[in-house]
This record gives sequence, structure tokens and C-alpha cells, in this order.
Amino acid sequence: MTIATKEFSNTGLYRAVYFDGPQPEPNHDGDEIPVWLVYVGDEDADPVGTIYKCHSYTAAEKLAQSMAHDRRLDLQHDACPA
Repeated sequence: MTIATKEFSNTGLYRAVYFDGPQPEPNHDGDEIPVWLVYVGDEDADPVGTIYKCHSYTAAEKLAQSMAHDRRLDLQHDACPA
């Protein structure tokens, strides 16, 4: 799992855990591999914190479910296996 961090403005009151993917990302050899994104976002699905990039659908799904449960947020599941 890779963690990408960015700073985002804190707008709106609605928060949910978003699980999206797969999206293509180049590996060290330049080949495209699938990654799934898990993050807390606002009502427009804009991230409001850390974006977690997972290289396994199963690992990303477990992370998303755990984050939603622990933070008591809705889970917006828009991902599918590669």
C-alpha cells in the first residue's frame, strides 16, 4: 500500500469514506498496474486528508470498511476488481 498525502481545504460538513478504482498507475518498469483509492472525502468526493493507494482490491476493500466503521462514516463503494 502506498500513502499519498496532500493538503486539502476543509469545506462542507458531509464526510464519507470513498473506495474507488481500479485506476492505472505505472510501476517501476513503466507497465500500468491497477490501484484502488481509499480516502475520506466531502459531499463532492473531494479528499479531505490522506489518500491511500492499494495494489490489491481485497486489501483496499478491507481498509475502506475498517475506516468507515472506525470513523462512523458512510462507505461510498464505487470500486470493482481488476
